[in-house]
Amino acid sequence: MIAVLCALEKSVYKTIPDLDVYDKNRDAYTFDLSIPIIAHPPCQQWSRLREFSKENKKEKELAFFCLEKIHQNGGVLEHPAGSSFFKEAGIKPTLSIDQAWFGYPARKRTYLYFYGCKPLAFPLTFDLATKKVENMGQVARSVTTLQFAEYLISCVNQVLR
Repeated sequence: MIAVLCALEKSVYKTIPDLDVYDKNRDAYTFDLSIPIIAHPPCQQWSRLREFSKENKKEKELAFFCLEKIHQNGGVLEHPAGSSFFKEAGIKPTLSIDQAWFGYPARKRTYLYFYGCKPLAFPLTFDLATKKVENMGQVARSVTTLQFAEYLISCVNQVLR
């Protein structure tokens, strides 16, 4: 079993068996199990465009909560390239990827922080991204593709061995 913290309400993670998924309705702050984690904490207040986001201290601190749980249980934290969270938390990303490599429709540089597991080799594709993230709606910008979810699950499954 793997926990997914801070998933979207209509997340692809909810279609995958053996995942314990926490979204806005199932508050990630209620997570208290001892199982590995995939975390997608809200990034608006950490991103390059953070000055345009509405301040929400509880939402912003979810990133620290997720990091703490990953340090306890093992797992991976995903945040956009350019996020100020890593510097603020005193950690360095383990890997920088582009989500277009996993079927995302736009180039989307992303940092991954692994703890207690390692990144696995990933299928590099040379498909052209057809959209620009800047032109996508807020929900569409936050979607995790099935291929990316499956990659993260495979990496985190190492914690279980």
